Amino acid sequence: MKSIYSLLAIHLKSLILGAFIFSSLISAPAFAQTLTIQTPNGGEVWTSGQVETVTWTGQNLSGMVKIEFSYDGGTNWWYQGEVPCGPNGGNSSLGVPNISTTNALLRITDIANPSASDISDAPFTVYVSPIFVWEPSANSYVFVNSLSQVYWILNIPGITLLNADISIDNGLTFTPIAQNINAQAGYTYLNLSDTPSNSCILKLSNSLNPSQFGLSDVFSISPLPVYTLTSPAGGEIINTFSPFTISWTVENPYSPANYIEFSTDNGETWELIGNGSSQGNSGSFDWITPNVDSDHCLIRISDSYAYSAVDTSAAFTVMPYPETPVCMVSVDSLTNHNVILWEKPVSNLIADFLVYKETDEANVYEIIDTVAYDGVPMVTDPGSNPSMRPYRYKIGFMDSENRVFPAGDYHQTIHLTISQGVGSTYNLIWTPYIGFNYSSYNILRKSGSGNYEQIATISSSFSSYTDFNAPSEDVAYIVSINRPGGCDVGMRSPGYSAVYSNVASVGLVSLPENKEVKFSLFPVPANDMINIKFGDNATGTFKLTITDIPGRVVYSGEYSDSGSGQLHSINCANFAEGMYLLTINSSEVQTTQKILVRH
Repeated sequence: MKSIYSLLAIHLKSLILGAFIFSSLISAPAFAQTLTIQTPNGGEVWTSGQVETVTWTGQNLSGMVKIEFSYDGGTNWWYQGEVPCGPNGGNSSLGVPNISTTNALLRITDIANPSASDISDAPFTVYVSPIFVWEPSANSYVFVNSLSQVYWILNIPGITLLNADISIDNGLTFTPIAQNINAQAGYTYLNLSDTPSNSCILKLSNSLNPSQFGLSDVFSISPLPVYTLTSPAGGEIINTFSPFTISWTVENPYSPANYIEFSTDNGETWELIGNGSSQGNSGSFDWITPNVDSDHCLIRISDSYAYSAVDTSAAFTVMPYPETPVCMVSVDSLTNHNVILWEKPVSNLIADFLVYKETDEANVYEIIDTVAYDGVPMVTDPGSNPSMRPYRYKIGFMDSENRVFPAGDYHQTIHLTISQGVGSTYNLIWTPYIGFNYSSYNILRKSGSGNYEQIATISSSFSSYTDFNAPSEDVAYIVSINRPGGCDVGMRSPGYSAVYSNVASVGLVSLPENKEVKFSLFPVPANDMINIKFGDNATGTFKLTITDIPGRVVYSGEYSDSGSGQLHSINCANFAEGMYLLTINSSEVQTTQKILVRH
């Protein structure tokens, strides 16, 4: 039994010893951690406000260390921050505190294991200059021939005036730039240099004791960007709520970024309208003009960093453009040409109206006529043939300086075609009128030499019609629509209220062909007198009639023995301004021509 107890005791001792050894192995770190400061480690002289580099080495560091500073040999410690490091050490930039001491120390501690820590082996010195220059610094934006911010702190009392000197060769030489600056203000603005350099130092010194001074960090002075606005150039007249491209060039670009501003009062006040961006030596900014009416508008561009890099445009105008829509386009039955009518707006901007017609290419328009603002807003297109095809027209305008402004929306004419069915059946097909809203089409028909009569009205949803009850005589058709409100062309006559298509017929239904009388009219337009000079085929007696557009006769007379070269004058001083029809006929010939009277 005694031997059994002895054996148990031996096993128990073995278990206790093994557990102690295992516990010791677990609690002891696998690798030792060390940390050693390399700089500052004693004897260095640092200048307050400057940035110095702290370095350290170590083993198995955790990846983050804490840096502390003492100005009194380790009695008090100031927290300076936590920085990452590698397992074998690292380095970090440190701003030197603004305190004068010859007993400075630095302490670095591993965050995860505070026992891994080190203090500088010996004190180092922090020198505080009498004047601490903290702007400009290494990160400042400074440009030649441009005011720059200068800030300082006085570290000793009694300094009242400062002198400023600049070095562009890293401190080898200094050039005076300002004297007797108010030292107590703490800041000023100085033009530091007209020469670019990457090695600049600003020196501020006591005007009464130049030995008391401070030096800035080394900084750069860059060439000043030079902006030139190319659009607007000045003098433009721009519509409200319309897109406009602001463009510029830039020399010596420092950064792509800039500011775009807009003024409506010749620069008294400014509104930021966007942040521009240059691409190399040029740039552009797409802008939507506001709802203003001013001829004192300006655009200003300024660099986002070089605030004195600015350019301002010459004055331009932003205003609502007068609207110049076509009122209607119809077919003149006398000439078989299209007539374009519009209502002129009240505007001091318009000098002349421009009449556009679409060419053989879609959406490509050409000017076919020009009408002065005080003229009659009606034009006949002599190059049109409504029986052949439809046409599109627009109205634009230009000002007294021949600047052309955008045209309004187009109007498209009605083109009517006809085909004969069985017997007296006729099929009509037409292109819809485009330009204003309407609800119905009117179908007009005449037979022989009779007058046109309305035979049907159909919805504007459709553009075809079949006449089953046409007379046996030759027939002709016209399609018309009513213009809501009509068109007032300002000729003291009832407004035009209907749009007509071309005449479509299978056979000839016109009057017997008449020979035309050759004659000329002058002046054009007529004023108080109109002169008629007959050509070489004018013989015998003629009846001359002048009617206004509604058909009222305003003049009638007969002329006998009107041979070639005969000149007759008609007094039209009492005629209202506007368009008239002059008809000359005899037993054998007839001619009708439009005349315009303008006093």
